[in-house]
Amino acid sequence: MTFGNDTARAAPSSSGWAVPADSTLKKSPDKWLFWLLPFCYAVLYAIINWLSDEYVQTPPAETGLPQLPRASGPLRWIGYALTPLYVFMKIGFTTVCLALGAAIVTWNVRFSSLFHAASLSEIVWIAAALIHLACLLFYPGTSTFFYPLSVENLVEIDQGNMWASYLFRTLNLFEVAYAAALVYTIRLVTDNPPRNVALLVVVSYGGGMALLVAGFTFFLLSVF
Repeated sequence: MTFGNDTARAAPSSSGWAVPADSTLKKSPDKWLFWLLPFCYAVLYAIINWLSDEYVQTPPAETGLPQLPRASGPLRWIGYALTPLYVFMKIGFTTVCLALGAAIVTWNVRFSSLFHAASLSEIVWIAAALIHLACLLFYPGTSTFFYPLSVENLVEIDQGNMWASYLFRTLNLFEVAYAAALVYTIRLVTDNPPRNVALLVVVSYGGGMALLVAGFTFFLLSVF
């Protein structure tokens, strides 16, 4: 599973960033594998959601722990069927952020190459979902809002402050691992040094996530 990089050397740009030659995938079966990855992830997410719906015990109301509403019947299967759309939206969001950042610093890299890099990095969130499911399965009574390796586990948050719970849950080590995975996979499709790629990920993806989290936090503040 390799990316086909052009051998042309990067030329300096007026912004000081190295501009790599356009990198594309070779015409090989590997190309189709990358496009199939999101569908494979969708199947894994659907299985994880089904296991959670079937086997995770929702904490009883008297414990005071927050609970997620559970869909039943056809609504559950509609949710499973929409999982591929969810996966493509997640990967697409990251790709758009990276593409905008690359355009600003005049990187000559294909959108599809960034999409493939984001697809490979999605494995981090599959691991996060599995760890989350394991915590719920092996520690009955755990709140369904619990998220492992997040700042939320280090601070006490009033159950009524859903915006604070969401904000601190977003700050987790999986985000750090995901950013590191993006740096590694983007390095497979460009000739830029790791430092420049890391800056691109932090500024573009980090900036996009900051705007998304701020917008959703404002929404929770307005509604709740």
